[in-house]
Amino acid sequence: MSDPSLVQDGQPAKRGPGRPRHADTEERAYRAVLELFGHKGFDGMSLDAVAQSAGVGKSSIYLRWKNKRELLLEAIKDMESHHVYPDDEGLGIRDYLISYGLGRAQLYLGEYGAAMVSLMSASYVHPAEFQDLLAESISRGVLQAVHRIARAVDDGELPAGVAATDLLSALEGAIFFRLFIYRQDPSTEPLSAANLDATITRFVDVLLTGLAN
Repeated sequence: MSDPSLVQDGQPAKRGPGRPRHADTEERAYRAVLELFGHKGFDGMSLDAVAQSAGVGKSSIYLRWKNKRELLLEAIKDMESHHVYPDDEGLGIRDYLISYGLGRAQLYLGEYGAAMVSLMSASYVHPAEFQDLLAESISRGVLQAVHRIARAVDDGELPAGVAATDLLSALEGAIFFRLFIYRQDPSTEPLSAANLDATITRFVDVLLTGLAN
């Protein structure tokens, strides 16, 4: 028997307005999960919180992703697909490293910089659980840079015996240190868009000068 509360004057009653559906649910969810992950960490976020932050219905989230980890992985893949890494052809190794360093620093300074830092922290504490998430974040640009540095050694642009991962670690470490550790020193100008080019160029030149000596 029909529920009389669902019928008005012989016609089905209109239900009250729920959360509106959005054509850009995926984009909203990616943005929300990265922001929550960056500010609350993995344990502090949930699919319910993603739905609320994204302004979409919970059913839209749960129908698309079975858990928050799956959504986070997709969001990181999407973020990486939009990040521009330098072309490894046509640039000398110095210009390539400067371009690479600028890209990495801009990623940390950008909208989802906090999410990238949270990813590194989470992968350190829970390496097995976050191994594929971290791998996704480095699979494109970082591995490309390792291959470019190795080719520079083979071609004589860099001294023989230079380990690509060591050089890249030194550059990444300098950027990370300046952005997140040394920035509290009042005598040092914080790394920002205004001084980014000059700072990254200086980092690269210091590294290459050290290798040449």
